[in-house]
Amino acid sequence: MKPKKIKTERGGFILVVVLCMVIMMSVLLLGFNYESRTNLRSVDDFRKAQEALNCAKAGLNIAIAAVRETSDIHNDKPLLALFSGEETFAVDKGDCSITISEESGKLNVNHLKDANGNLNRTRVDQLLRLIDLLNQNQAIRFEIGYGIVPAIIDWTDGDDEIECLDFIKNDNLGAESSHYNQLKSPYRCRNKPFETTEGLLLVKGITPEIFSRIHDYLTVYGDGKINVNCAEKLVLQSLSENMDPTLAQLIIERRKFKPLESIAELRDIPGMTDSLYTAINKVATVKPTDQYYHVTSQGEAGSLRRTVTAILRRNTETKSINLILYKEL
Repeated sequence: MKPKKIKTERGGFILVVVLCMVIMMSVLLLGFNYESRTNLRSVDDFRKAQEALNCAKAGLNIAIAAVRETSDIHNDKPLLALFSGEETFAVDKGDCSITISEESGKLNVNHLKDANGNLNRTRVDQLLRLIDLLNQNQAIRFEIGYGIVPAIIDWTDGDDEIECLDFIKNDNLGAESSHYNQLKSPYRCRNKPFETTEGLLLVKGITPEIFSRIHDYLTVYGDGKINVNCAEKLVLQSLSENMDPTLAQLIIERRKFKPLESIAELRDIPGMTDSLYTAINKVATVKPTDQYYHVTSQGEAGSLRRTVTAILRRNTETKSINLILYKEL
């Protein structure tokens, strides 16, 4: 009887071992299956991401072709709809949307001082007025301080002297390397013009929240004159303390009907006084020597999106297009 008991126990033990092995093999197979499916999804996501990127690049090429052929995309109704960012169109295996803004309609923060290092009071005052206009938005809980203006000047000028704008009562001091070197992650003041508007995020007082509010109205490209044929309403208002919102809107309505061919045509707009025209004439233009465009092209394939941004420069005489800046996001 004893040998049979031992045989039975051995048989039970073997069965348990076999069951354990089956369970382990099942777990391994499930793990392998999960990993395989994950890898397949990763490969598929990578493929779709590349397709989305290709769509975004195709959108950029469309924008380049359009900018090459026309000098005023913002007053070309078919192109205006295409480049509003709201219209999506098919490109190969995906979709694309494109947004274009002309940089000459924005305030150039690289020109707050002239080539000789002297303060350009006209453009400084314009930036201060723009800050005032942005701060009038009651929906925003925090204000943009005047201190960013001397800080921007210090970032772009070539000296190490802290700028003091004594015509501002409070918050009138800039910042040099002595300030930035004391930060948790220290760095030196650039003391050179900005290469991109994103460089403003390094300037004292410009938080991501402030940058998000002001960057659409600022640029670092062009000769500094404001193109009134494409400037937004707040930028037009900032041209002079006597430019009210009604007159700024009349300029916008006028250019929708037909772009201004000369600054002198502003005289015909109701409410335009001689003194106001003289002030605007110094800082505005309708025919910039070089046109700069900020292009954002978003491609989509499946559920994946890729975005490219670029700065284009168009020579108005030769119509040649130069890619100044390109980024994949």
